[in-house]
Amino acid sequence: MQTIPRRGAPLLACAALTLAAGAAAAQSSVTIYGRIDLGVRYGPADLLKSDDRMWAVEDSSTGRIGFRGVEDLGGGVSAFFQLEHRLKADTGMVDGGVFWKDKAWVGLASKTLGSVQLGRMSSPQDNLGVNGRFEAFGGDSYASNGSRGAKSAAKWDNTVYYTTPFLSGFTAGVAVAAGEGTRKRAQGFHLDYANGPLVLATTFQTEQDPVSGAPSGNGIRTVTLGGSYQFGFAKPSFTYARSTDLGASDEGKETVWTVGARIPAGPGELRVSFRRIDGDRVNGSTHAADRKSHRLGVGYQYFLSKRSTLNLSLVNDQVKTFNANGSTKTDFSGNGFELALRHNF
Repeated sequence: MQTIPRRGAPLLACAALTLAAGAAAAQSSVTIYGRIDLGVRYGPADLLKSDDRMWAVEDSSTGRIGFRGVEDLGGGVSAFFQLEHRLKADTGMVDGGVFWKDKAWVGLASKTLGSVQLGRMSSPQDNLGVNGRFEAFGGDSYASNGSRGAKSAAKWDNTVYYTTPFLSGFTAGVAVAAGEGTRKRAQGFHLDYANGPLVLATTFQTEQDPVSGAPSGNGIRTVTLGGSYQFGFAKPSFTYARSTDLGASDEGKETVWTVGARIPAGPGELRVSFRRIDGDRVNGSTHAADRKSHRLGVGYQYFLSKRSTLNLSLVNDQVKTFNANGSTKTDFSGNGFELALRHNF
């Protein structure tokens, strides 16, 4: 039996620690990511008020910085988390009143049993039903259609979301948001199919708005359907969302639908997207706050690199609002354009 010299023991110990650290690193990871996306824009400032146009430096898509991580717990089980902050890069201000506006959750995933997440996250409608993958611009840039959801909330607090394992292209999920006093109480589900060139998703959810600080109030029901197909020469897509039981008398409804396509062209992509919103008696018994609008966006994304792009946007927008008796209150339309630089990291 060979004896190891004493002077070699520290070297062996260092080597063992290095191997252990490497194994631990292979089992867990944390990623920092984000986006800054700013453009020079000329277009209508607010079509709810006037068709006046102005020059501005604007967020072409909302800035963000996030953290996500995963740890392998063994046996096909892993723990994971994600935090994402949204900001207005043109001013450095927080986007909205919630610091972790987009995501703040932790979860466990099993290869055989699926995954469960807890915290603040996207509702089924926002998560998969009208997801940016079904909008030609990914929901980003001035030419995009922006929000494709109807009246339901995009984000839910105090939520538990279970998702099944991936099986022959299908996944399903169920989400429940606890009311907890003045917070929204909600529940819903999704069914998603993604296999080959075809992607389809449908969701249904109900939300109960708190009244006078209690977790009760009027319910809103929303159903969505979205899809896309990759032909190779083009990728058409669509979304549909409809909210009903709006207002105290449950007479109101709102429908939002979009169609669009991505077409490879030279060193980038030509993109086109159209959205229409129809809101009827959204306050219940009257037409006050009703809105009808259409938005056409045409753009070109030029890839400077895998992480940086130049984005040209051309937009035609029209918004009409109504008085309580159904007569036209405002009716403004206008054209706009933008050239923006986006960097993802």
